[in-house]
Amino acid sequence: MQNSIQPAPRHWWLPSIPVIVFAVIFLASLVFMPQMLNGDGDLGRHLTVGALILETGTIPMRDLFSHTLPDAPVIPHEWLAQVLFAFAYRVANLNGVAWLAALALAATYAVLTWGLERAGVRALFAGLLAGFASMMSSLHQLTRPHIFSWLFFILFLIILEEDRRAGRRAILFLLLPLTIVWANLHSMFVTGLMLVLFYALGALLERKRHAFELGALALGMFALAGMHPSGWAVPFHLFEYTQSRFLLDLTVEHQSPNFHHPNVWLFAGWLILSLVVGGRTHRALAWTQVVVLGAWTGLALYAARNIPLYALASALVVGPALDQWIAQIPRLDNFLARTDLIARQSWGWMWAALFCALLIALNALGFAFGIGGKANAFDPRVFPVAAVDHLARARLTGNLFNEFTWGGYLLYRSWPPQRVFIDGFTDFYGEALTREYWQTIQGESNWEAILDRYAVEWVIVRADARLIARLRESSRWVESYRDETAAIWRRR
Repeated sequence: MQNSIQPAPRHWWLPSIPVIVFAVIFLASLVFMPQMLNGDGDLGRHLTVGALILETGTIPMRDLFSHTLPDAPVIPHEWLAQVLFAFAYRVANLNGVAWLAALALAATYAVLTWGLERAGVRALFAGLLAGFASMMSSLHQLTRPHIFSWLFFILFLIILEEDRRAGRRAILFLLLPLTIVWANLHSMFVTGLMLVLFYALGALLERKRHAFELGALALGMFALAGMHPSGWAVPFHLFEYTQSRFLLDLTVEHQSPNFHHPNVWLFAGWLILSLVVGGRTHRALAWTQVVVLGAWTGLALYAARNIPLYALASALVVGPALDQWIAQIPRLDNFLARTDLIARQSWGWMWAALFCALLIALNALGFAFGIGGKANAFDPRVFPVAAVDHLARARLTGNLFNEFTWGGYLLYRSWPPQRVFIDGFTDFYGEALTREYWQTIQGESNWEAILDRYAVEWVIVRADARLIARLRESSRWVESYRDETAAIWRRR
């Protein structure tokens, strides 16, 4: 007798929940892209370095961008991401950068949605969790190389979870080529190594022999990470950088989250909800899940830049338990079950491609998606746009002293003729030079001696910088330009 049960029909034309998440995050990213472009001063440096690599075919291993540390050894720990940004800029200027960043963010949370579905979370709820994780991460969503690391981080997590839940050992080999690419994209590849070690520790606590296999995998990944222009220097360089308390305290993203600020309230709420779910769920978390969740909770509390990684890890760990918890509400459980049945038979990625292509085409034709009709451009209220225009006309020459967060923009506008005093590459400039910068910008007693030591001929800083008062008091300096954003002073 033949089985009369027919398989559920596949709705290839119907967009799945990961497709919807991808489209929504892509659109939302374009809407907030002007803020992302202007939320950090490093994009200009990334574009400049990436363009140099594209033009010369070589990766700079010595400093070509500052007059304070000329020809000093450099570790290019973001070179591949810089090439991607520069190529996108070459295609469509800052719009191209915006599209690339939006695609990276959309892919990250679409993959998270897919991973949650693989973990047993109902599709619609998985999409909501991914959207919440994206909102939690918004405080660090910037056009910088670290956004590529988020995508690799969630890929690593899903692969490790697939192995833990289903014993799919072969899938772990995917981590090896991914490590090579990630190590050249961004220095945060070390978080991938940390994940594998956390899973090894969890397996050890669960008394599984698999722990030693994961340990061996971590060693293999570290070996392959050496396929980098600087070899294995990157992780050791990062460790050395994290030993400088002064540099970490000077950088906002390395500080602990400020719970008095609204942009971390979602993070605080999710922390509380995770504790509640952990206490109320009927299924205890495995030791591996406890290790991963505990480690990334601690890291997120230590430095705000880790909150997006915590959001991804905690969603994948807590999501299945939270799905089981809300299953106790009959009507909601039935609704999620019905939608899940349809969603898991859907595909529809062609709609995501068409939707993104339409938005890109509109953006290229001049339609601005930013809030208030803002275009993808450097904001003259944030960066010294008009002041640099004045510099081009005045043809000021010689060494400069510049605002720390403007270093990247000055490289973008004025390099190679003009090199900067400092920019956001603090792990390269080090504590000694950064302290000298800080003493100068604050107008401390040795400010003029520092400018003399570096043969500084002109200064470009914020119009309200403390250094301005010192420059006014000195007979050796005269104001050359001023607007609401920047002031330029030069030696007499």
